[in-house]
Amino acid sequence: MNQPLDPSLQETMASVSSALHDRMRQRLNLRQLGGLPAADGRTVKADKLFRSGELADLNAEELQLLESLGLAFICDFRTEDKGREVPTPAVLGVAYLQLPVAGANFGPKDIPRLIQALGAGENVVDPLPAVYRQFVTDESTRSVYTQLMRTLIEAEGRPAFWHCTAGKDRTGFAAAVILLALGADEETIIADYMLTAEYRLEASERILGQVSAVLTDERVLGFVRGVLGVRPEYIVGALDEMRRVYGSTEAYVEQGLGVSRQDREQLRLWYLE
Repeated sequence: MNQPLDPSLQETMASVSSALHDRMRQRLNLRQLGGLPAADGRTVKADKLFRSGELADLNAEELQLLESLGLAFICDFRTEDKGREVPTPAVLGVAYLQLPVAGANFGPKDIPRLIQALGAGENVVDPLPAVYRQFVTDESTRSVYTQLMRTLIEAEGRPAFWHCTAGKDRTGFAAAVILLALGADEETIIADYMLTAEYRLEASERILGQVSAVLTDERVLGFVRGVLGVRPEYIVGALDEMRRVYGSTEAYVEQGLGVSRQDREQLRLWYLE
C-alpha cells in the first residue's frame, strides 16, 4: 500500500496538482491531463492521468509525492539501454512497465553520427514528422500503445503515469491516444502537446548550449534545435496519418489499438467527470 505524505509536506501543498506545479513540472515536464475538456462536455478528472519526462534525480520529498499518487502503474517508453543509464525509481506498490519505442530517441551520443553524415554530404532532415507517422503505422510501436491502453483499462480508474526521456514525443503521442479514447477534440490534444514547449524550454536551452559550446556547425545546431523543438505539425501529422490509414482517429483507436466502444465508454466513466 502506498504511504501517505509526510505531515510536514501537507502544509506546503493545497493539492497534488499545485505540488506538481511548484516542485517538479518545470524540471521533469511532469504534468497531468486533469481539467482538459473531453466527451459530452465533461472534463478529465484531476490527479488521475500523469505524463512526464524521465524521473531523474528525484529527492526524498519528490519520491514521496510520487508514491502518494496511488498509481496503478508507471509506463516507461525509453529503450532498454536508456532505462539502464537513467533508471526509473521504484515506487512502492506501483507496477513498472518498460514498453520501448525506438523512435524519437535522438540524444547527445548521436551527434558524432550526425556530424559524419553531414561531412559525407548527406541531406540530413528533421526526422520527427516521419517518426510521428510511424507511431501510427509501425507494427511494434502500435503494439506498445495497444498494451498501454489495455493496461489503462485493467487499471479500472486508478491513476496512471507514463514517461519517456523528455516527455515530448513518445509521451506526447500516448497522451494524444488516451485523450482520443476519452473523446477530446483535436484542439485540446494539440494544446496539451504544445505545453511541452513551455515546460521543456529551460532544459532544451541547456542542451543546446552544451552542444553549441563545442560545435559551431550551424547545420548541426539547426538539426538539434529541430529535434528538441515542439511543433503542432508533428502531432497533427500523426492524427492525419490515423485518418489516412484508418479513415478516422476513432477508427484508429478501435481498430488499430483494439479499444472498443464499450472500452471507451468505461474509460470515460472512470476518468471523466
